[in-house]
Amino acid sequence: MLHEAIPMTGSQLLAEQREAIQQRLLAGASGDDVVAATTDLVDGLIVGRYRTAARTGGEALTTAGFQHCCLIALGGYGRRELAPHSDIDLMFLFQADAAKVIPELVKQVLHPLWDSGFQVGHSVRTIQDCVDLGLSDLTIRTSMMEARFLAGSPEFFQHFHARYGRKVVSRGCDAYVEQKLVERQREYQKFGETVYLLEPNVKKSQGGLRDLHLLQWVGMARYQAPTIRELSDRGILSQADHRALKEAREFLLRIRSFLHIRGGMAQEILTFDEQVWLAKQLGFADRPHLLAVEQFMQQYYRHTMGLHAASMRFVERCRRRSLWQRLSQWLPSPRIDQYFVIDGEALTVPAELRSQVLDRPASLMTLFDLARSRKLSIDPSLLEDIHRHAETLSAERFRTPETGRTFLSILAGPGTARTLEAMHRAQLLEKLVPAFSRVRGLMQFNQYHKYTVDEHSLLAVAKAEALAEHPGVLGEVYREIKRKDLLHLAVLLHDLGKGHEEDHSEVGKRLAEDTAALLGFDERDTRTLVMLVHRHLLMAHTAFRRDPYDEKVLLPFAREVGTPEVLRKLLALTVADIAAVGPDVLTKWKESLLIELYLRAMQEVSGERETVDEPQRLARIAADVASQPVSDRHLPTDQAWVQSELEQFPLRYVYGTSPRRMAADLDAIRDLQVGGVVVGTDFHAQLGTCEYVVIAHNDLIPGLFSKIAGVMASGGLQILDAQIVTRKDGIVVDTFQVADLDYQGAPPADRCESIRHRITEVLTGRQTIEAMMRRGARLSMGRTFPAHRQPAEVRIDNETSDRFTILDVFADDRQGLLFVITNAIFQLGLSVHASRISTRLDQVADVFYVTGTEGKKVEEAGRLESIRTAILNEIETFLGANAA
Repeated sequence: MLHEAIPMTGSQLLAEQREAIQQRLLAGASGDDVVAATTDLVDGLIVGRYRTAARTGGEALTTAGFQHCCLIALGGYGRRELAPHSDIDLMFLFQADAAKVIPELVKQVLHPLWDSGFQVGHSVRTIQDCVDLGLSDLTIRTSMMEARFLAGSPEFFQHFHARYGRKVVSRGCDAYVEQKLVERQREYQKFGETVYLLEPNVKKSQGGLRDLHLLQWVGMARYQAPTIRELSDRGILSQADHRALKEAREFLLRIRSFLHIRGGMAQEILTFDEQVWLAKQLGFADRPHLLAVEQFMQQYYRHTMGLHAASMRFVERCRRRSLWQRLSQWLPSPRIDQYFVIDGEALTVPAELRSQVLDRPASLMTLFDLARSRKLSIDPSLLEDIHRHAETLSAERFRTPETGRTFLSILAGPGTARTLEAMHRAQLLEKLVPAFSRVRGLMQFNQYHKYTVDEHSLLAVAKAEALAEHPGVLGEVYREIKRKDLLHLAVLLHDLGKGHEEDHSEVGKRLAEDTAALLGFDERDTRTLVMLVHRHLLMAHTAFRRDPYDEKVLLPFAREVGTPEVLRKLLALTVADIAAVGPDVLTKWKESLLIELYLRAMQEVSGERETVDEPQRLARIAADVASQPVSDRHLPTDQAWVQSELEQFPLRYVYGTSPRRMAADLDAIRDLQVGGVVVGTDFHAQLGTCEYVVIAHNDLIPGLFSKIAGVMASGGLQILDAQIVTRKDGIVVDTFQVADLDYQGAPPADRCESIRHRITEVLTGRQTIEAMMRRGARLSMGRTFPAHRQPAEVRIDNETSDRFTILDVFADDRQGLLFVITNAIFQLGLSVHASRISTRLDQVADVFYVTGTEGKKVEEAGRLESIRTAILNEIETFLGANAA
């Protein structure tokens, strides 16, 4: 292509030309058109500067510029993939004769570019420099493989290109491919190891443009074919994969261009706000059951999943076979059954038998089950063939007893998750579970789940299998489960009802019933599967939002679960579901709450509940507490004194608190002075949480709980759970489990002392909580979420508990929100007796057990509605002010 110099009439002309390209994009131009136009614009500018500098710089510069030098585009610029604000990578290549004038040429070309606002990186090298660097530096080697001539001596460029290809590109191909794979794996670790990130990097996350670049680099090194079109024309890349890659490339280039023009910079992250804007820009509209942004992101994930799969299949084929693999091809391969052959560490099917296997669902299922049971991978070329052939197979052909039995064998494990993922990538899983086709790439725009529905479901199966190695109660429970195929199937199905207008659990119930019928389950197995899918949220909601020591909570839960085996499966499903939401969502604290509910419910469903009467049980606990060491002394060994003190507490405290903790509390109560406060602290290394116990008389100061919450918020502590206990004698023992986000591990002693001092200052009236909140206010350092937010919600449950009115609060989390809620409860004349605090990413789901002024639950309907409205108004006012 001939480049005409663009007259340098100033930045205004350049801005107009860039604006014209942006308008073309907004008017519907393709991504390929936009990056080509941007590249042409920059080419014209740079080539013009080079030619002008060479012509007007004197005889020496003219001779050097056109005979002994050339200007070369590298990297993305070399590929002609410049997005509107991409960096420009240039190389000045020169011969020794031009060494004296090359600095002036570089200056004349680059300074106007920098003055115009371009981000230009450059290097100045000889051909020998290029060869030496290409052999020693992986990044430089790759960038120069994409070298494109811009200006100067074309003959000199051709000489460079031929020598670089001979000395560098064609050498060490096997090592180069392995090094690029390792490099890409590091990028996955940094930018996202799954296609299904909620806020992906369109360039470097898995499935992004970098996966396509990897394919092109490997193709260039292995076959000297620089484009996917050439790879396809030569039969190296299948037409189907070429089509998928071409469509994905176009889609991603267009999205990336939109991100650049909207951000006015090289923006590569597809944030929540950008997703909403792009969905509207691309013409998506909300449906009753699917938001426009969810439809857009489903398209994004399908393109990126296809790109990643095609790229990895190609790269895997290009990897060097080991010496043993090369020798083994001359040896007889072990054959399994009629069709399958072990080739090294892979399972494959000979070419002459492939068509038979590809057309027989039972044989395909056997292939995946054999690979699972023998811990083998499936030959990449065979997976490619299965992927291409899958669309020709109807789901009905998979609905036979033989395929059903093999599917259950896969589900029984081990190796279930890995096998299901391979089946999903090959588009076979949806033949057995049709709902999987609908949720492929379906995101959940609720700021809670980190992955799409299909990825979350598969990851949850992996998390369930991983429990086999868990060293604690969770591992014991998983290993005791007899029918792991039922568990893993329930985990696989639990969220597949999403994307419908109806509640996903209700849709999931019907999916479970249909799946059980297709697999020929008997009545008991059907009932188990349906219960686990339909009520998969039951255990989390009960453990995190209700008091397991309340009989009206525990007994209905145990009745619904029914048997020990179902309880085990429900615990494993719940843990796997939460762990698969995103990194660090399943905290040790949440594990402890689930285990606590499990152990109490197991006593009910197994019929092994303690039958000892309450006085005997209390006496036994008192003896245990009396024997506990406290600081450097022991409690009075008079067990009668300890028992009389424990009788002042509600039973849920006595039965649900460790003897060590109760001993410490009694020791503190002994030291409590009238008008005073005792604050104890402890760090639980296993849970990674701090425990603060505040002991005072309940008439010390009004709104005691809300004030403690305010102190903790001002100090940057995140309250995970709170137990509020008021003894019969009026002493309050409030226990808070908190995460101290300023520290990894145990906080230093002076930190705990500082929090203890602040609580004492506020509760004794020496400081106001309002002043402390103002001084301790912090900027939110959390991740950025969409500008819009979900409306807050307050629900009232007056059925679960005989003694308390239960308030469920759902809202966007903000620093100080818990204080706002508890202060509103206090201002309404309510007393908080227990609380469950749960934060899910940026959402809170907090529960408060409250009573009215007379210490009884609130019964009057009008009063309940006024409570709900008042708390909701306070939350909305607070969140609205923070949003502003």
